[in-house]
Amino acid sequence: MKILKLIAVLVLFPLALNLLGVWELQRSTDNRLTYAGYQADLDRARPELQAIADKSGSRPVMVDVGDGEQMEVKEALSRVADLQGELDTLLPLTDVMVWLAIGVITLGLLAALMGGVGLLALNWAGRRAMQSREQLLHSFTRVTRLLPFVLVGHVVVMGAAIAALVAFEALNVWHAGQLSAGEMKFMFFAMVLVAGCLYSIWQMGTQLRVMLNMFQPTPMDVMGEAVTVDQAPVLWAYVKDLALKLGALPPDHIVLGMAAGFYVTSGDIALAPANTTLTGRTLHVPLAYLGILDEAETTAVIGHELGHFAGADTEFSMRFVPIYHGIERSLVVIGQTLVDSEWLQRATLHPAFMLGAYFMESFDHAVMHWSRVRELEADAAGAQLAGNLAAASALVRISAIDPMLQDRLATHIAQATNITPEQSAVQDLPTTLLHEIAALPLTLPEEEMATQLPHPSDTHPSNGERVASLNVSIDDAVRSGTRPLDAAVACAAMNRYFAQPEVLRSRLTQDYLSHHVQQDAAIVEALRTHAGNVTGDVALYEGARLRGQILIGFSGLLAVAGLILLLAPLLFPGAAGRGTEPFFVGAGIALFIMLCMLPFGLRLFRRAHKTALLLTPDHFVFANLKAPLPIRDIADFNLQVGNVVMLTILLEDDAPLPELTSRSFFAPDVALNKKKRLLMLPMSRFCRDDKKLKLPELAELIGSYVNAGAARHLLQQRFEQGGEVSA
Repeated sequence: MKILKLIAVLVLFPLALNLLGVWELQRSTDNRLTYAGYQADLDRARPELQAIADKSGSRPVMVDVGDGEQMEVKEALSRVADLQGELDTLLPLTDVMVWLAIGVITLGLLAALMGGVGLLALNWAGRRAMQSREQLLHSFTRVTRLLPFVLVGHVVVMGAAIAALVAFEALNVWHAGQLSAGEMKFMFFAMVLVAGCLYSIWQMGTQLRVMLNMFQPTPMDVMGEAVTVDQAPVLWAYVKDLALKLGALPPDHIVLGMAAGFYVTSGDIALAPANTTLTGRTLHVPLAYLGILDEAETTAVIGHELGHFAGADTEFSMRFVPIYHGIERSLVVIGQTLVDSEWLQRATLHPAFMLGAYFMESFDHAVMHWSRVRELEADAAGAQLAGNLAAASALVRISAIDPMLQDRLATHIAQATNITPEQSAVQDLPTTLLHEIAALPLTLPEEEMATQLPHPSDTHPSNGERVASLNVSIDDAVRSGTRPLDAAVACAAMNRYFAQPEVLRSRLTQDYLSHHVQQDAAIVEALRTHAGNVTGDVALYEGARLRGQILIGFSGLLAVAGLILLLAPLLFPGAAGRGTEPFFVGAGIALFIMLCMLPFGLRLFRRAHKTALLLTPDHFVFANLKAPLPIRDIADFNLQVGNVVMLTILLEDDAPLPELTSRSFFAPDVALNKKKRLLMLPMSRFCRDDKKLKLPELAELIGSYVNAGAARHLLQQRFEQGGEVSA
């Protein structure tokens, strides 16, 4: 379905513009021929009329100007002059219209050609990428160089085609004689639209620059510290020795982190909290795992990562992977730009964005295929250094311990962001983590062997598949990987890699916790701002009393008309003619319409000022719900306009379904769809303080209360022990 939509937007729509351009060219050519004929007639008539006028002197002479009309020769010459003035405008205008039509034809064909060739090229490149990693890299690189220009070209061409088409239709309104007010308004509106198209093309300069750079990789944010050879002499020597044994390129940087796993990247890294950018090959090492894994397992894991810089995988890892994931991040930026743009810019940019998204999808299958292949090859590289059992054991051990590690990290972050007098923030987080994990039972649920290891960029094969590829039984891998952790041994193993391990651990701990404390403070401040955006309650009601009165009045007129028709045969026997059936049929129709209309008129009148929805800082109160609806139970809301304005509220999956009281036809009641977990409130309109709310105003009002209520709930959870809920 997506490819059909792309074909429609990128090819069929431009071709439709092209056909419109052909129609416009035919019309403008016919007009030019017509006006040229008029010019030839004037060129013949002017000398003849002038000669007659010269001969007549001051004596008035009548001449035949066609269709039997007689006119004084001087008046005829004046009319010829007026017509010549009109033609002096219409002929150049027609020439402009011809070129505009040719422009629409050319630009439409060009846009369709660009869209069609772009789609065909992407399909061809995606199929070719399945042949080998080299073909994937070659095809992807070539497309990333050409496609931005295709996207930019398509945006500009489509914008220019629409502007030319609208400009033609605006000029086509011009004709001989005085233009009517409606024609002038149409021309003004059309020219404003043309100016909007051209202005949007010009204003899209910043967005086009973004699109031209959309396939340039963006740096990856990493929290950690880059250690030098002096700070980690043993670790650097160890890594370089493993790289030498594998014939792999050694890393340019080693970054110690706290939360993420082992990985390598050749893309740029934005390193926090140092606020520096690392370029080249980087190996990320989670500090605690240097103690959790034994030496053989550590060798297997680091060997796996270095294996991405060995052999056939080197160029793929260094060139393709950072570009591919950088583009994914860039597309997110483009999508946000699209959302923030005006409607005309969105209409012009959207096809190009769709093509960019389709470009990524065209390579997804090949990328996933070769990612699985390269991960299994990297496992083999790690096993080559440490043995198959060590490689399989490392996979299992990381899968078993990582959930506990993340849970303990979250606990310490929560403690650091909400310090109490009884408890202070930890000073040595890696050592504390090792002791806490050692005190916990280490087990591995069976389903864990089907999970994937956390990784910031690659899609890994399942653990079960990776262990099987190492020719190690699941039982042996689980037995080795879930052995108990000795905290003292783990701490000693972790410390041996560094010159001053205590100083390094303390600095990493402070940086890590300080980062999350600052992040939490920013989040809390944002929540307080949202929570303070609303004060007091707001009552929303239908306010359609006048509309109800009109319906009631019209129903009364229909009732009177129906009664008159019923009584007419009795009161005026002569009016019935040969039969009374037409009177009875008319009366029946009038009374039937009245009976259908009157209840709705009474409904609008009676519930006009009854509160349909009361917005409070913490609840939504509906007239027919037994209890107020907590805002924390609202997942989302939507407003749709049709015969009525429909407010739809989606409830959270874990929220209890509200209970309804008995519904009344004459009250603004909400309906509940239990299966879809939706509350639906239909209203002819929404009013507040005797003022009708436009849809954007209503959406902003309800959204502000939803956001404020959610923020208050989150603040209450955040400070439920401290009582700091007020905003």
